[in-house]
Amino acid sequence: SSLFLHKCQHSGSESAVGGFQQMRLLTHNLLQCNKKGVTNGFPLIIRPVQMKYEESPYDKDFTAAMIPKVQYDALLKALQWVREYPPFANGEALPPGGLPELPPVLPQEYEGDDNLLRRLHFLLFDIHLVEGKLVCPESGREFPVNDRIPNMLLNDDEV
Repeated sequence: SSLFLHKCQHSGSESAVGGFQQMRLLTHNLLQCNKKGVTNGFPLIIRPVQMKYEESPYDKDFTAAMIPKVQYDALLKALQWVREYPPFANGEALPPGGLPELPPVLPQEYEGDDNLLRRLHFLLFDIHLVEGKLVCPESGREFPVNDRIPNMLLNDDEV
């Protein structure tokens, strides 16, 4: 979809664009419902059918560089929805310790906090929505996610 490509182009980093091939929480943080008449289409509600944890190499500088692009309050909401996914809620399919906790407000000095950056990396890059739906918080419009790819295309009568 053009929205999908448009958001990729505005990520500001070629490395980040590769992350758009899969439905990570970073991708979720950049998507919104652009259905005609919708004024509050962000963040999309995550309704998971299948989620997966896949560890990726931690890069402190890259993670720190991505944080200014992330809407932190939307990430906190996404984390709430992800915690409700039964296998994650039960601590299955996750490394020991499960999903990390995040502070309610992003600290100003996050660049120097390696522990926080590792937790943010875990959530933004290692949690994948494999199958499920992203739901517009205003209209209820559902966008399917199949094989980690969100379909954000709108019908003709929605644009």
